[in-house]
Amino acid sequence: MQRNDLLLAITRCPELAKARGGAPLPCSEIARRQPCDDYHVPEPWSGHIDAAPILFISSNPSISENEHYPTPHWSDRNTVDFFQRRFDPDAGYSYSAFSKVRFWASARQRAGEILQRDAVPGSDFALTELVHCKSRGEQGVKEALATCSGQWLTPILECAAASIVILLGRHARNACAQFWQLDGRQAVHFGVPIAGRRRAVVILPHPNAFQKKTIAANATAEELERLRCLL
Repeated sequence: MQRNDLLLAITRCPELAKARGGAPLPCSEIARRQPCDDYHVPEPWSGHIDAAPILFISSNPSISENEHYPTPHWSDRNTVDFFQRRFDPDAGYSYSAFSKVRFWASARQRAGEILQRDAVPGSDFALTELVHCKSRGEQGVKEALATCSGQWLTPILECAAASIVILLGRHARNACAQFWQLDGRQAVHFGVPIAGRRRAVVILPHPNAFQKKTIAANATAEELERLRCLL
């Protein structure tokens, strides 16, 4: 599936429509987090996923009702533009708020560890999730995880240029370790076959966890240097 077609398919997910219509589905719990008709659409990814060398994967996006964010009433063109250019300074979307969102700021710091410079959001790294509907505190993620990731994760990774995939948090660690047959207790894996390409996988705590979150604290100096050599 082409990148823009995939992006729009996720934002218009038919399972969400069924769940919002009352069907008893795995994503029904998370669908109820936004009862209004002008809800925030599922978040496919943020950034230039087809070019960014680093891709972060986490559980699901949190929600802020005050954010300027696509709803079902946005045009296809504007929806695609938002998610691809969400962090571009000239796009007028989320760039000015980037440093204020703890999760985003932490991802930027982790990317900077590898790059050894200030990472450029959206260009040096992109972000996606296993469950694409929004909720606070990962509400509904457990129930929706297998269905949502089973449908969308591989197509997303087929579109992703990243040579390094960074998993943030236990949901991402457990699910992807199972998908890719990894030892989730090991922080860094090289040469993992993912969606037609061999990539490095880094497993880190969630930015909100009370654990050491840096790559340097979870990997050896040799592993960190090998990661840098991939970019």
